[in-house]
This record gives sequence, structure tokens and C-alpha cells, in this order.
Amino acid sequence: MRLSSPLPRIVLSLYFLSLAASVGTSADPEPKPAVAQDDNLGPLVGLLTTVDDAQFQLDLLQGMHLALNGRRNIPMPAGWEAAYPKLKASAEPRVREVSRALAVLFGDKSALAEVRATLVDAKAAPEARQAALAVLLQRRPEDLVRLLQALLDDTAMRGAAIRGLAAYADPQTPALVLKHYAKLNDAERDDAVNTLASRPEYARALLAAMEAGTVKRGEVSAFTARQIVAFQDPDLTAKLNVVWGEIRPASAERVALSAKYKQLLTPDALQNADRSAGRKVFSKSCAACHKLFDDGGKIGPELTGAQRANLDYVLENLLDPSAVVGRDYQVLKVVTVDGRTINGIVRQENDNAVILQTPNDLVTVPLSEIEERVRSTVSMMPEGLLSRMTDDEVRQLVAYLASPGQVPLP
Repeated sequence: MRLSSPLPRIVLSLYFLSLAASVGTSADPEPKPAVAQDDNLGPLVGLLTTVDDAQFQLDLLQGMHLALNGRRNIPMPAGWEAAYPKLKASAEPRVREVSRALAVLFGDKSALAEVRATLVDAKAAPEARQAALAVLLQRRPEDLVRLLQALLDDTAMRGAAIRGLAAYADPQTPALVLKHYAKLNDAERDDAVNTLASRPEYARALLAAMEAGTVKRGEVSAFTARQIVAFQDPDLTAKLNVVWGEIRPASAERVALSAKYKQLLTPDALQNADRSAGRKVFSKSCAACHKLFDDGGKIGPELTGAQRANLDYVLENLLDPSAVVGRDYQVLKVVTVDGRTINGIVRQENDNAVILQTPNDLVTVPLSEIEERVRSTVSMMPEGLLSRMTDDEVRQLVAYLASPGQVPLP
């Protein structure tokens, strides 16, 4: 059977919308029994056995995977054992990949073994290994924490492993992460700090490492410091005040800092600054969240059309990023039932889960695992961004931000 016209796909889109709302989810006051879920998935699984069009199979599989996002340990639907061997033998790599991800969610032991083998295979492509890790984190088997800890010695997977460890409350994690801290690159150190600030016990280890000099004060942003204060633990807050400093509103220091940087950023200084070097600073410090010209991400506002040549405007946003925060960029604090705190911007929410964009990761949190959620007006953009830079880097960055067009990287 071959189906490829747009009409069946429109019908499927509607079906998946109803499927996401009707399968037993943790958000339901009374979750539906597993058989109800089998009844919903069964027709799709049956269709997979009769359709030969790889693109149509992929549409089906991706729709199923999307509808089940945020769920764990889903009972295997009727007919899957017959359908999976055919899908696994597909000539289309994405069909094999998505069907394997679903098989893991359905508890298929052979698929779980395959994904584990890919994850620990140092010769496999990093992209394939990261995809395997994402699949395992969605199901979250209990022994995955040991695999993640072992991957701290694997340079290709270290960052992903550190981010994944935030999902587990394991007493060995802080010491293992800090043992590797000295050899981490800048991005991995950001991952490590974010993971160590995700739970009160982890935060104790982070603050002790700061006291010992293992983690420098400048490597912990004000955003992260606020997350530690949000634990409302007097001992943690007192220690933070000693090793990092007291959290104060950025507006209290903005006037003095603005005067300081205006002396540094004179018209002549900006005219002579290396804008190509400034683009490199932007790529390192800003591009993960902001897009300028053709460079950067989409977590924060687009900068290309902003008042970039207005120094007062630029300094106001760099020195006090929380002064004005649009609703689309307000941070939601989520506390899970096992004690993890996640601060991020809501990217999507459905009956199964809320998806948060954090400073270093996109995190799917099942609604059944949420104990508390609080919206904040604090910006995800860290305060003190300029304090991490040399005077030359500040000049270069501000000159690049004011550039009328894109410049080449150095």
C-alpha cells in the first residue's frame, strides 16, 4: 500500500491531536488504563504494517512520537511486535531511528540494548550517540545514571552526559562532575554549573568547590545564583553570599556601571575597535540565545532590528537585562517531585508535559513529575555579562552590535 497525497496527512494531523488528548496521561485526574492507550495506538501500528511508502511511515512514526512526548514506560500497543521488524529494516534512516525511539518507549528489550550499544560505542558518530542518549533520557531507565557518569571521560559525549545527569538525584554526581571540572571547556563548564545548581544537595557541592577555588566566581552567573537562592535554604544562601556575593537588583548598580562603560566606549574607541573580533565575542557570549544578522539562536529576542547603535539602549540591556522582560521571554521555575529545579522559557506545553528552554538545554518535564511551578519576571540573560570580558572584548562586542551589516569572523 502506498500513501503519499497531502489529504491523508491532514487527517493524520487531526488524529494525532486527538491522540495526544485521549491517551492516558499523568495530567489527567484519573489516568486512563493502558488498554485505552493500546486502542488508540493500535490502528496506527496496524497501518504501519500495510504502508510501504517510507515518507508516509515517517509521518506516522513522528506523529506518534510527538503525541507521546513527555511520557515514560508506555505499554506496547497491539501489533507493534509485528510492525517493528519491518520498520527496523527500512532503507530510510529516519524511519529506523524514530521507530527505534518508539520501541524503547514501549519497553522493547532488543531496541533498548541497541540504543545502549550505540551510546557507549566510541566509534559511532557523535550525532548518533547523542540521539541514542535523548531516547534513553525520555524513558529514563534507573541504571542510565551510571552510564552518564562513565561518559564524563568521553570528550565527544561529556557535555550531553553532564546535562543528562541533572535528571537524576544521585549522591555520586557532584563529586564526579567536579573531578572533571578542570579539563572541561567553557560550554561544558556552563553545563556543569547548571547541573550542580539544579538540586539543593548538588548546590552545596558547587558552593564548596567555589570556596576551594575549583569553580571561579565568574563562572557562576547571576541567573544561576538566583536559582540557588530560590531553594529557600538559609545555609545555601549564606554560603552563596560568602563565595559569590549577595544578590542585588542590577538597577542598584546600573548607574555606576553605565558611567564606567561610557568612559570605555567612547566614539573613537568604538570606531577603532575590531568588529570581526567582536563577532567572535558575540558568538561565544550571546549567539546561543540571540540572532544578529545571520548568526545566532532564537531563545532571546532578535537583535538585527534593535537600537544597536544607541549606546544607552545597549548598556541598559546588557547591565540590567531584567528591567523589562516580555511575557514570551519570562522564566518559569519548575520544581520536580524528586527535588530538581529547572528555570527556563516555556517553548511548548500539552496534556503530557511542559517543554522548557534553559540556558544550556531543552528540557521536557512530564506534568506528573512537577511539584511546583512559578512564573518569574527575571530574564534568562545573565547579569554581569560584561564583567567576564576584558576591556578590549567589551569594545569589540559593542562595536559589532552597532555594525550596520555583517562582518567576517577573524
